Parts: sequence; C-alpha cells; structure tokens
Amino acid sequence: MRGSGSGWLVATAAVCLLLPGFVLGHASDARADGDHFHADNDDDRDRIRESVEKGEIKSLAELRRIVLSRVSGKIVSTEIDRKGKSFVYEFRVLSTAGRLVEVEVDAASGRIEEIENQE
Repeated sequence: MRGSGSGWLVATAAVCLLLPGFVLGHASDARADGDHFHADNDDDRDRIRESVEKGEIKSLAELRRIVLSRVSGKIVSTEIDRKGKSFVYEFRVLSTAGRLVEVEVDAASGRIEEIENQE
C-alpha cells in the first residue's frame, strides 16, 4: 500500500511542477482568442506577430470573425501553417448542426480558401 501512495505523490508533484510551464509556454499562442494554434518554431511565431503588427496579415481575432460569418458555430481549434512564404489558418468549427467543419483562410487577405464538411 505504501508504494502505491508514494507513486501517486510523485505523479501529482510532477504534474504540479510541469503544468505551469506548459500553460505559460502556450500563453502567447492562445493570447488572441483562447484557441491554440501552432507554428513550426519560435521564428515562425515571431514572424507571425511581426506580420500582424505591420499589417501584412490579419489578426487572429479578425480572421475568427470572418470564419464565423460564414459558418455558424463555435471554433474549437485553430492551427496555422506556412505555404511557401505565406501563412494559412485552419479553423475547426463545431457547427450548430453538430458537424465538425474545417475552414482554411489566407492570413494576409482573409479570403476563405476552402470549407470542408459543410452542409
């Protein structure tokens, strides 16, 4: 019995020590709207931030409004990918009909490039 109790204590301590670092590490990603998105590395994150500040790409909040104007529902995740030199956001929206709809948006223009699973 004693061995299982100390194992639980070690596991709990590990979670308590690691969780704040994980949350803080992703705080900049989630800052704009609470959704997580990822870039390949810190350089991409910096480039995204600088591009928004310079007006070269739209903010995540603005892109969310564009997506929700086309697909009614709740955005459940957001990812960003690089295509060549540009960035494309992929939003996953749980539609009011209960479907998981994927919406791909050009980060610079805000143009919706593709909507999958919408009906």
